[in-house]
Parts: sequence; structure tokens; C-alpha cells
Amino acid sequence: MSERVYRVGIIGCGRVAWLLDQDPLIANKPVTHMGAYLRADRTKVVAAADIQINRLHAFSKEFGIESVYLDYEEMLDREGLDIVSICAYAPDRYRMVVDAVNAGVKGIWCEKAFATSLEEAEAMAALCEKEGVTLIIDHSRRWTPDYLHARRLLEAGAIGRPISVVSHFSGSMVHTGTHAFDVLRFFFGEGSWVEASLESRKEEDRTSPQHIKRVIQDDVGGYALITFKNGVYATVHGASKGYFLFEFDIMGMEGRLRIGNYLFELYETAVSEREQGLRELRFRDTGEWSAENPFVAAVHHLIECMEGRSENISGPRDGMAALEIALAIQESHLQGGSRVYLPLQERDLRVMSR
Repeated sequence: MSERVYRVGIIGCGRVAWLLDQDPLIANKPVTHMGAYLRADRTKVVAAADIQINRLHAFSKEFGIESVYLDYEEMLDREGLDIVSICAYAPDRYRMVVDAVNAGVKGIWCEKAFATSLEEAEAMAALCEKEGVTLIIDHSRRWTPDYLHARRLLEAGAIGRPISVVSHFSGSMVHTGTHAFDVLRFFFGEGSWVEASLESRKEEDRTSPQHIKRVIQDDVGGYALITFKNGVYATVHGASKGYFLFEFDIMGMEGRLRIGNYLFELYETAVSEREQGLRELRFRDTGEWSAENPFVAAVHHLIECMEGRSENISGPRDGMAALEIALAIQESHLQGGSRVYLPLQERDLRVMSR
């Protein structure tokens, strides 16, 4: 008896949905939702929705999918979908997740940041748990071979007890930063407190939906100090840059690990060859590793979780925790750089990230 093939719909037909795979310079494809579904086992994309008709037409023409909609709710009502990818901007994701669950969808692959506020994130997580819906957040480094290898090395004590991390990325604290904060949690567990300062922006206070009282329109970069309950502390440099960067420099008692885009270096302690009585860091070859493409792996993981064969490693509570660090950074900035403890007590802050 053949295994079930799941019917998939995509909401939002932009870069992460399929267009990034059109870039001839990107080598490790697929890097999109559509590309992953085409490569994965047991999934078939049958419909898509977008508010821009030209993007719908381009998507339909590229993949031969005739069922396309300007209204995603109509797609949910008509298509009998098993899985939905939510590739729209963050301010729309709350409503889309709720509508997908209410339409009977049993698997959701949602882009990051998971939401724009903790109130939204909590409501989405609780609804999925109540209705038995598997939701995975596209913090894709949880499925990326080099980050998985780095985690194994850290757990095996390759650099001894981790002490500190310096994280550099280009971009804003919510949109890009949640990727970094999720990696830090993936490596080091739960955060303890943050202190931060952000780049200048327009700040607005007003009444907004879902009883969220404070709204920040501009998601900007900045810097932060984050401590973790296991004693590790991270300094995060997420200010705007004229180039793309995303990396971590992890210092341990017995070594150092550097990881980022196109970067993986492990150093271990060794007796100095230049001065007696000293130990120095020396590069160590960790060998090669191979694994499934992370986007394809995410789809397979989603199906395994839907079928009860695996525990979700990137669920809504993980997405909410990464968002919580980002919002705590916002809160610290609003309080003049004061220390803000986790879990965040101020739940009403909303950042209108993309």
C-alpha cells in the first residue's frame, strides 16, 4: 500500500516561496519552500495564494499549478489542504495561522519571525496545541548540516565548557535577529537576561489589534548582551552593514568554534611551539559531513511530526522563545539600556517586522 501524499498550499509567492531558487549563483538548492516540496517525499503543491496577481501568474506558469488565488482564505476553503506554507510578512502570520488551523490544516511551515508580539505567538502556539496541528518555524539552521555538526561538537566537549559568544549579523533585530537568537538557544539553552541599545528609528505608541498597546513600526539593528542560564554570555552585533554577514565566534575553556555562512573553523588547545609553559589554540580538522538539504529535511521533519514519529525540534514555543529575546532587546532599549529579565514580563510590545 502506497504512503499518503499530502496536499500543500503556499501563501505568499515571493522570494522564500520560490524565487530564491532562480538565483544562478546559489549552489545549495533548494533554498525555498516550493523547491523543498518538489524534492521531498510525499508532498504535492496543489495551490497558491498571493495578493499580487503578477506573482501568482509567474508562479503558476513556472510550476504548472492552475489553482491560484488572490484570497488565501478562499484557497483554504476550497482546496482541502493538509499542509500550508506561510511565506507572507510577519504582521499577517497570526491571522493566517489561525485561519489555516480553523480550515482543518494539520501541518504548517511558517516563516520567521513567528509573530510580531508575544501575545500573538502565545495564541498561535496554544491553538496549534489544542487542535493537534504541527507547526514548524523556518529557523532553518536547526536542519543545516554544519550547525548540527557544531552542536554535536559542543555537546561532546570539543572546546570544553563554552564561556562566551560573539554574534555578527547584518539586518534588524527581529527579522534577522530571531535566526541568531534561535541558534544561540539551539546551542546553549534558555536565556536569562538582556541589555541592549538599538539604532535610531521612529517609535510609535498606539492602540492596536489583539489588545497590544505599544507598536514599533521600524525593525532596526543594534547591539545587545545576552546571558544564558548555563552561564554563557553572548554579545550580539546586529547593526546595519553594507554587506551580508551571519556568524558566531564561540570561545570555550579548551577551544574555539567559528561558524557562519561559508565559515566553519574549530580550534583546540595544544602545547605552544613558540614559548615554554604556554598552551595555544591550534586549528583542528573536523572532517567532512553530509546530510540532507535543510529545506527538504524540514519538510520530512514536518511530516514525521504530523504522523507522530518525531518530536518537533522547531515548534511554535521555540519560535516564541527566539522572538521573546528579540522583544526583550526592544524593551531594554525603550528602558534606556536597562537589564530586562527573561521570561519577558511586558507582553504587549509589538514590532512590525517583515
